[in-house]
Amino acid sequence: MRIAFTTLGCKVNHYETEAMRELFQQAGWDVVPFASPAEVYVVNTCTVTQVSDKKSRQLLSQAHRRAPEALVVATGCYAQTEAEKVASLPGVGLVLGTDGRREIVARVAQALSERGCSAPDVPNARGIERFEELSAIADTRTRATLKIQDGCNNFCSYCIIPYARGPIRSRSMESIERELRSLAARGFSEVVLTGIHLASYGRELAPDAEGHRPDLVDVLRLANGIDGLRRIRLGSLEPKFCDARFAEEAAALPKLCRQFHLSLQSGSDTVLRRMNRKYTTAEYREAVRLLRQTMPDCAVTTDVIAGFVGETEREHRETMAFAEEIGFARIHVFPYSRRPGTRADAMEGHLERQTKEARAAALIALGHRLETAFVERQIGTEQEILLEDDGTGYTGNYVRVRAAGNEGEIRRVRIVGREDTTAIGEECTNE
Repeated sequence: MRIAFTTLGCKVNHYETEAMRELFQQAGWDVVPFASPAEVYVVNTCTVTQVSDKKSRQLLSQAHRRAPEALVVATGCYAQTEAEKVASLPGVGLVLGTDGRREIVARVAQALSERGCSAPDVPNARGIERFEELSAIADTRTRATLKIQDGCNNFCSYCIIPYARGPIRSRSMESIERELRSLAARGFSEVVLTGIHLASYGRELAPDAEGHRPDLVDVLRLANGIDGLRRIRLGSLEPKFCDARFAEEAAALPKLCRQFHLSLQSGSDTVLRRMNRKYTTAEYREAVRLLRQTMPDCAVTTDVIAGFVGETEREHRETMAFAEEIGFARIHVFPYSRRPGTRADAMEGHLERQTKEARAAALIALGHRLETAFVERQIGTEQEILLEDDGTGYTGNYVRVRAAGNEGEIRRVRIVGREDTTAIGEECTNE
């Protein structure tokens, strides 16, 4: 039988889709593109914003219109938080949440035999206690992603994810080692470690016989020692995790890519408090200082929300000034989007759409200028790049470089110029 997948949302969602795809392939199913005829369509949904909810519903409806007799399966964060609503959508025959994906093949087979959507059996995410292990799946033929953590306990005022993903859970060190060795044996040069709240890795794990509880630094040391892996890249981190110990340990690991994505969200302390973020701009600044002190060539990238509830013009200017001061290598900017069910949604002082969009545009322009300056500073340096299939590759500090070579090769190049934010590399002649 034929099955098709599509995914909305974050790297974790994409990882889980690829894992489900592999489970069906192992069971003998024919995996086809989402636009192709199929007997089953799986939509891995996202609920980070109302726009994500709408896109999730649209994709579910699209699948039903394409093949009215097919089974449409909804899984992921929107399916978790709005199971009853999703189950009532035309054509949806099975609703899964953010857990239990290892049983999806059996659940789909059962749904096909019974047909008609029964009441969704989606347990409350806050009751999930174990990490669901899914096999490591490739991002591309050169880079793989490994999910090592799930869930979040932070409850930022604008975010629904703790309710969609549940409490923090961590993959065991033994499982991580098995997956890393498997990826190395399959020829992947780079592994991206990802999770919903990566910095919380290990906090709920039992300590070993010596009383040590593993954390993300232990995972990095483990990955650095795997023969065959050339690069380890980290997903998003909380700034307070980047203390002196982390900076020193990270600098001592030659395989760790010198790119650190530290979520900022706002450069105003008053906005950070309304967001219920667990750090101040002073603590963020210190985290960046420690990273750059031990790894001067590192790139610091970030996310910023423009136009949060009650954000004044002064608070917006504080964010602009702080971003300029830090000198980010890249900024992902998102206009604030109301999310029902969050504390921020009930706050007073929501901004007009035009104001949010104008502030987002200003931050995007600043981010482009800072990224251009960062790429400019790489000119004249020698860098190793991992080549992809489009004639470009990425340095360890996440600069996109155009250079000659074959997909999957790691080449040492000299950066000789740039085109916008893409660097131009020439192969070093001293090799």
